[in-house]
Amino acid sequence: MPVAPNGLSVGDDVGGPSTKMTRKKNREERPFLFANYPSRKVAIRLAYHGHLYDGLAKQEETSNTVEAYVVAALKHVRLIPQDGPIDLARCGRTDKGVSALGNVLSLTVRASSWPTDSPQKPPLDYCAMLNSALPVTIRIVGWAYVDDTFDARFSCVGRTYRYYFCHRGLNVEAMGNAAARLKGVHNFRNFCKTDVVNVSNYERDVRSVGIFASEAFPELVSYLEIHANSFLYHQIRCTMEVLFLVGRGLEDPEVVTQLLERGDRKPVYPLADGTPLVLWDCHFKNLQWNISKRAFMVVEHELQDIATALFLRASLANSMRSQLLTWYNGHTDAEGKTIVAQLPEVQAADRWSVTGCDWTDKRTHANMRVRRYDLFALSKQREHGASGPLSSRPYTKLLERETERTFDEEVEALSQKKRARFEGNMEKK
Repeated sequence: MPVAPNGLSVGDDVGGPSTKMTRKKNREERPFLFANYPSRKVAIRLAYHGHLYDGLAKQEETSNTVEAYVVAALKHVRLIPQDGPIDLARCGRTDKGVSALGNVLSLTVRASSWPTDSPQKPPLDYCAMLNSALPVTIRIVGWAYVDDTFDARFSCVGRTYRYYFCHRGLNVEAMGNAAARLKGVHNFRNFCKTDVVNVSNYERDVRSVGIFASEAFPELVSYLEIHANSFLYHQIRCTMEVLFLVGRGLEDPEVVTQLLERGDRKPVYPLADGTPLVLWDCHFKNLQWNISKRAFMVVEHELQDIATALFLRASLANSMRSQLLTWYNGHTDAEGKTIVAQLPEVQAADRWSVTGCDWTDKRTHANMRVRRYDLFALSKQREHGASGPLSSRPYTKLLERETERTFDEEVEALSQKKRARFEGNMEKK
C-alpha cells in the first residue's frame, strides 16, 4: 500500500483511518534498529509525473514533494533509519510541475550483505520494495551500488532534458536552426533566471541539442532534447520561450546567437510552461544500473496503461471539439454574430496551442482567468479581421525590450542575510 509523507496510506481519509490500519497500529511493532543490519550506499534512478507535485526537494511549507514521498517509502520498508536518510543527495532539483524519467538520488540504505562479506547474498529488490510503498506517479526504475564518495549531484558528468510541445502553427525548421546555435561552450546568462547567491559562473557546455518528432504523434508533437554538463536555473524553460518566439515568426533564429554574445543584459520575457519539461537522464561514469524483471514489467505496463488512457482522453476531447464545429460552425448567435471556428492547423500559434492546458486537473484552474482574457483579446482581433499571432499589444523584439538587473545590480539588491550567504560562497571559490 503506497505511503504518504504524513504516515497514512495514499488515499486514506485523514479524519478516519481504515480498520486495517487501526488494527496494525494497535499491534506492538518490533523497533527497527538500522545499525543492526548491513548497509551500503546506493544510487536510485527516479521517475515521476511532476504535474502532481510541488517539486522534487523536500520543503518545510508542503509535504507534497517527490522527495517527501520517497523518504516516507524508504522508512516504511525499513531501508533507512526512522529519523531520516543518511547522506542523501539529489542529482537534479526539478521545480514544481517538472517530470523526470532518470533523476537520481544517492544515500545509504539497508543491504543484504556488507561489501566485504563473502559470499555475497542476493541483493534486495529495491525497485519492487519501494514501488510497493510509493504512489503510482512516482517510481524507482533502477538502482546501483556506489562508493562511499559518490554524490548524486557532484558525481554527475551530464544531464539530458526533453521539452515536448505541439508544433502546429510553428516553423519547426527555424526553431531547429535557432536551437543548433546553443551547442558549445557559451555564457547562458540571458537564458536563465539569476541566482547570484549560489551561481556566479554562467558558462555551460551544451554537448548536443536538437528538435525531433515524437514517437507517438510525429505529425503533431515534437520535442527539444538538450544535453549539457549542467544547467542553470530555469535554463530550459527560458530557452523554449525564445525558441517559441522564433517558431511563431516573431524572432529570427539569429536572435539566439545575439543573446549568447550580448553579455549581462537579459531582456525581460516570461518562462515557458514547466509541465512539458522532463529530466530525461543523468549521466555518470562506470555506473551499472539494475532492475529486477518483475519490477521492470510492472513499471513498463503501468506507463503503457497511463499512455493508453491519455491517448483515449485526448481522442475524446478532440472529437468533442470537432462535433461542436459540426453543430455550430457558421451559425448565428443571439446577438447576430456568426460563429466561425479557427482550426488549430491554421490558427496562429500561441502559448495555449503549443503546450495546452489540462483543465480537467483542478491544479490548473488558477490559470483560467488568464485563458479567458486571452480568448477575449483573440475574439476582438478576429472581429477586426486580424489573423496574425494572438497579442493584446504590438510585439516588441527581444533585443529592444527592457533588461533585467545585471549581476552586480542583483548583488547590490541582496538583503543582509542573503549578502552574507553570497560573500560566504564567494570566499569558497
